[in-house]
Amino acid sequence: MNKSNWSTFKIIFAMQLSNYKKDLFIVFSGWIITTITLVVWLAFKNAGTGAGNKDLVVDNFIVASAIGISVIRNCLFNLVKTIYDFKSSMFLERLFSTKVSKTFVFSIIILFSQIVNILVAIFMFAISMLFPDQRQEIVNVNWPVLFLGFFLLAISSNLIALIIVFHAKSYEWASVTANLFYFLPMFLLGLGIPWTLLEQNKPIIIIGFFLPQRYFLNIMASGWADDIGMKTNQFGYNGNFWIAYLVSLIILILLTIWLVILLKKTFGYKKKLLKKYPTNLKHIAIIYSIKKANSIEELNQIIEVKNLIIEAKKRENKVKGKNKNDESKKI
Repeated sequence: MNKSNWSTFKIIFAMQLSNYKKDLFIVFSGWIITTITLVVWLAFKNAGTGAGNKDLVVDNFIVASAIGISVIRNCLFNLVKTIYDFKSSMFLERLFSTKVSKTFVFSIIILFSQIVNILVAIFMFAISMLFPDQRQEIVNVNWPVLFLGFFLLAISSNLIALIIVFHAKSYEWASVTANLFYFLPMFLLGLGIPWTLLEQNKPIIIIGFFLPQRYFLNIMASGWADDIGMKTNQFGYNGNFWIAYLVSLIILILLTIWLVILLKKTFGYKKKLLKKYPTNLKHIAIIYSIKKANSIEELNQIIEVKNLIIEAKKRENKVKGKNKNDESKKI
């Protein structure tokens, strides 16, 4: 990583960390809500063993369900909010007016999302280990399958978040859509309401098949319960466990194709405009951002991005000058 890219990395990462710490709602929803739900279920895990309380029996993979829902919250909803904040503040416009790679920028944003995701997952796992019965169950966990479901869910959530951001015309619509992708899995895929109850309602099970996160969560659950063939917990597949893996692969392929097309459509048009009006459009975002800045911190960020533009221009002129000198020597 060269000096310019490292500078860009630090700026974007620091901005995300600052925004994350300041947004109490994101911290509360990303850490506290899911953890409280998990603790309540684990505390009353055996409440249904008594007479007349059978409906309260909790799934033996409730920890995997809780971690999976936290993945959706942190890798989908939180990512939508972060990118939309960058878009609305014209930060992405300012940054993309430089030579910085768009792929590099989004990689940094997603990296931060994944780091938070892993930290939350570790935290929730540690909380679950406070319960003796959960410490006994980890002996039988199929870790490769659990991690496979975990990372596939995280990747798919990131892809869905990016698609939402570049489709929605306002943060309100983006937020509503992201919340639907969070709350529906929360209550229909095994955390808010255990599978032991959901399986008693066939319409709910059918609706769940239309939620893309279902298949990744089922893989995670089967790994935690060491039930790879989904024989004990069939999740509505009637023993055809391979459906979860096949549909997961198809979903990832479709989401990737959809996002690539969307990004080409979004940034391809702007790239043509930049070629047509190079001078005006490269600096209009900076001027606009200065007018809209509300604090010294925002102005400093604008100055940092402006410096990146100047550095990129200097490198470009240096390369051009070197090429001219090489040509003159040949002559």
